[in-house]
Amino acid sequence: MAMFCLLSMSTYIIIYEPPTYGVSHLSLSYWRSPECVGLPLKKPNWVNELHKKPLLLDLNRVLMALNCANAAKILLDQRKGISGPVSHFFMSILLRLASIVWHMVAALVASISTVVYIFLQLFYKLLSFRPKTLSFVLPKMFKHTWENVHIRSCQFLYWPIFLQGTGVSSKPNVEYAHKAALRKHFMWSNVLMDVLFGTVLGVLLLANVEAICTWVLVTVHLLTNDLLRSGCVWLMGVPAGFKLNNELAELVGMISLNAIQIFSTLWFFLGAFLRLYIQVLAVLGIVFGSTVPVALCIDMLKLVTLHVYALHYLISFLYSQQIQALASLWRLFRGRKRNPLRQRLDSYDYTVEQHVVGSLLFTPLLLLIPTTSVFYIFFTSLITAILSLCITFEIIISLVHATPYAEISLWIISRRRFPSGIWFRIKYANYEMSGEACSPTYLDIRHKDFFAGGSESLVSVLCSNYATIGQVIRPYYSDIFSEVSPSFCTSLARGMLSGQRFPSTLGTHMPSTMPWMQITWREYWKLSYTAVISSRL
Repeated sequence: MAMFCLLSMSTYIIIYEPPTYGVSHLSLSYWRSPECVGLPLKKPNWVNELHKKPLLLDLNRVLMALNCANAAKILLDQRKGISGPVSHFFMSILLRLASIVWHMVAALVASISTVVYIFLQLFYKLLSFRPKTLSFVLPKMFKHTWENVHIRSCQFLYWPIFLQGTGVSSKPNVEYAHKAALRKHFMWSNVLMDVLFGTVLGVLLLANVEAICTWVLVTVHLLTNDLLRSGCVWLMGVPAGFKLNNELAELVGMISLNAIQIFSTLWFFLGAFLRLYIQVLAVLGIVFGSTVPVALCIDMLKLVTLHVYALHYLISFLYSQQIQALASLWRLFRGRKRNPLRQRLDSYDYTVEQHVVGSLLFTPLLLLIPTTSVFYIFFTSLITAILSLCITFEIIISLVHATPYAEISLWIISRRRFPSGIWFRIKYANYEMSGEACSPTYLDIRHKDFFAGGSESLVSVLCSNYATIGQVIRPYYSDIFSEVSPSFCTSLARGMLSGQRFPSTLGTHMPSTMPWMQITWREYWKLSYTAVISSRL
């Protein structure tokens, strides 16, 4: 403890321990008492000089308050000391019982974790030894689901390591210990909130299975009949007054209607498993959290719209080939030829036969391009809507993974834990300077008066700024989109206009996946037991 005394123009700092009555009782007067024992026989010179100077502050009340508080503390300690041996005996018994109970809890938690660990290891080995056909198809079909299941499984497997801390090397290094603590709190709070959201989602799905099944079947029926079939039939006629090529429109329209009918029949039989699918979503949400069922929705949405993807691929291939052929024929008429090695257009002398063949091909391609463009625009609009929904789900998953729930809770409880800079508030005597008075001219004048021997004193108060909620979560959210290509929108627009392939995912940054843990179940049980025991210390 420290006390500052301002005497005349001198400043003294007295550093002292909490006063104990009868050993270091404080006083400003020269008095002696038999109870004051342990004081030095000869006082230092600075103490004598201190008493000679006039006091500017009334320290009598301060010292009286300290002495009264110390006396009350001694009285309470004496009353507690009457039943000291008895209370110590019962306290030791309670501590032993608490220790036994804690060891039992640690053994129970370690046993449950080991059972789950064995189940995850068997599941992982089962997927590792799948046939070659499944090894190619399954990662493509359920890519997002497997990634999120792998992340959640690794987070569960590594909880004993994060609970024990990062080792002895983190104790002397404050910065490393702070980052390790933030990472540990970030992981457990993320898993807790994700499982909480998943539990709420799972309960809602289980409570409304019938309503959800009815809504899904009605929506699929309306989209298939009113959008896909009606759209293809409309394009086979005179869409928006455009006169299309009847033969090509009927060919493309019949291929599209047949593909839609085949998939509609297939999914009609698979609709009986819709209730089971919703129940699986609910169970996955309760066990793994909300990110896994949302990822499964992305994969299933792409799977049930596979016929739309196939038709879009066919139409886009036809459209892109026509665009490239028209561009090549246009260069032929201009006497140019593309040089793919140097990426430029060179002059080239074409023969008369080449010009005639080019003229014969250019006319039908130019007349067929409106029909192909109409079908391409229709299916591209459908694919864009599906991809927009998938990208929205992908962003939601990334936000759930990246949100620092622990830091947000600490910011709500105590903003002082997030300082973002310090500044000095300048005061003069009995008033505080305003914003206009802080100008350099005004400060120079006041400093001259102060150093010239003025009576006013310059006092600066150290203040601290605190981070806002946006400044706390901005680094985590910016890390999500760090791997997103800046030219994503450009490549998407270029691919749609030219009929080429365009990105189907946003490519947000997923949490760093830890390596799969490969230890025996006995070692994992010991690791979990030690982690729970060490967390009590």
